[in-house]
Amino acid sequence: MVSDAVRYYDDFLTERDWLAEGLSWAVVQPASTEATVDGIIKRLRARRVEPGDDQSGELADLAQIGPDVLVFQDNGCALSRPEVLRWLSDGTRVHTVEWTVNGNGGLTYAVYGRVLAWMDLNDPERRHGDDPSAFADDLDDVRAARGTGYVRSAAMAFVERRTGVRLPAEWMSDEGVDPQAGPWVTVRLPHIPADPRPPSNFGHYEPDLDARLRSAPDEVRRAAVAHAVRAVIMRLRFSDDELARQAVEAVERGLTVDEETRWRIVRLTAQGGDVRAGADAVHALHAALGAGMAGVDALGAARHALGEEWLAVRQDLYRLVRETG
Repeated sequence: MVSDAVRYYDDFLTERDWLAEGLSWAVVQPASTEATVDGIIKRLRARRVEPGDDQSGELADLAQIGPDVLVFQDNGCALSRPEVLRWLSDGTRVHTVEWTVNGNGGLTYAVYGRVLAWMDLNDPERRHGDDPSAFADDLDDVRAARGTGYVRSAAMAFVERRTGVRLPAEWMSDEGVDPQAGPWVTVRLPHIPADPRPPSNFGHYEPDLDARLRSAPDEVRRAAVAHAVRAVIMRLRFSDDELARQAVEAVERGLTVDEETRWRIVRLTAQGGDVRAGADAVHALHAALGAGMAGVDALGAARHALGEEWLAVRQDLYRLVRETG
């Protein structure tokens, strides 16, 4: 059953269909310091937009609701960047929801400069951060919406549930925020340099192993990737097991496969685990065939596909890189 909050945001988004192309909404709440519009403008080094301002850069709109501040973007995703959250959450609690036109997006919770939890918009079981369990008690709506047309509205309802703050529909116009309807202040965000980060998802979970493999000789890196994807095809059943085996052999020998074969691999299905494991298994196989360092990226998907078996495979991969110094 759809909750009242989810229904509210479903109507909100239906009436503003342009927001399907992208949205970023943050609720900033006081913790060790108060949350004010002027304070957030200062900490983000943003500047107010004056009439006639035509300079480049991302725009954001801010409004005060009691002790809390709303920050809204209908064409930008700066609010979800770790670098921005680090400053936004200085002395405050910050919840954000964001998505892009291609369907990607997530929910983030940051406190005192740390991202405690991030959750995939489309898969509430996919979470990471310093404390991903912080979301555990508030997942009913997003779990119920998974795979339905309510995913985005449930994500917005999740932010409201966590903060007690609703994004007022009456403050929105046909073009976006309405300065006449709400206490909005428009600012232009400066360029905030990216924090150091790994080159792939695998490096997020296994930074040392990722770095060692990227600096290892090509034959060692290739053997490591082949070993991981071979473990994947041994754990799961593919719709074409022979094609999966051929792909692993190509990785092991450093062979290039043609586009038709790559397309056939993309269309494989895998069973033997949950839906996520099957999708990750196919992704690992396809990514492993990439040139150069791209093969290392396959290990992130292989890690998820292998589940508990990953620990044994991880030991094998460390053994490979250590043998080569």
